[in-house]
Amino acid sequence: MRIKIKGIKIDQKKGFNLLKEKVPEFSSPLKTMIIIIIGLLIFLGIMIFFWWFDGLLWYGSFISQTIIALIASVFIYRFTTLADKYKKKYGELAYRYFFFHIVILMLITGNAGIFHVLIVEGPALLPLWLAIVFGILFIFMRFLFEWHLRNSGFNEVGHGLGIYMLFPEEGTQIKSDIYSFIRHPMYAGDFCLSIGFAFLRNNLFAFFIALIAFIPFVVAINFEDKELIKRFGEPHKQYIKETGAIIPHLKNIGKFLKFLFSKEKKTSKEFTERFN
Repeated sequence: MRIKIKGIKIDQKKGFNLLKEKVPEFSSPLKTMIIIIIGLLIFLGIMIFFWWFDGLLWYGSFISQTIIALIASVFIYRFTTLADKYKKKYGELAYRYFFFHIVILMLITGNAGIFHVLIVEGPALLPLWLAIVFGILFIFMRFLFEWHLRNSGFNEVGHGLGIYMLFPEEGTQIKSDIYSFIRHPMYAGDFCLSIGFAFLRNNLFAFFIALIAFIPFVVAINFEDKELIKRFGEPHKQYIKETGAIIPHLKNIGKFLKFLFSKEKKTSKEFTERFN
């Protein structure tokens, strides 16, 4: 969602403090540890499933990745469509239920798909040194996206975990020219990470698995864009036509790379807030 904000300063809670407010269990160190352990166990279980299924058939990695990608897509669909329903049903406690029912499982399945790339076997494609260089470059780009988003006022908990989807009035302005090049920079960073892992594995299967891993993010982009069109109408339709989702239009590639690898300068344009 994006909201035009002019000359308004909002007192915003950030990071873990915001999460503790919306999910009271995180106020308890013991409960926080239990949540983290359960999340890690689920993640580990999925990785063991990948390892086991991949060894059954030569194309096992494609099947296992597709299964988890479809499961992650279901959670992302729910993440992008059920915010209003949860807010109406649970009121101020809406995000607590939203987090445990949807967000945590969406994060685990989505990230497991990306990390699956690191255990995919196959014949080498490139000289090892070249594969490592490209892998490090793409992983570095993922952190560049994160750096630009952090400098823009992006709150990884509020925006990234969907709190401002349920409570948009609590969000703040995001100021970044990166949105003039691509609509979904957070997902672009995830894509770079996945491709970077594929280069480090240096085999064709890993690249195919990396692409399958991105299916849930394509689902998210599709539903988020539809929601934004519903909210903002023709201006957002035009924005979609003029701006790439995760890759800039060809004519803007040079400017985008220059922007990405340099210190960001704010423009004098009116900025907008986004939840991704």
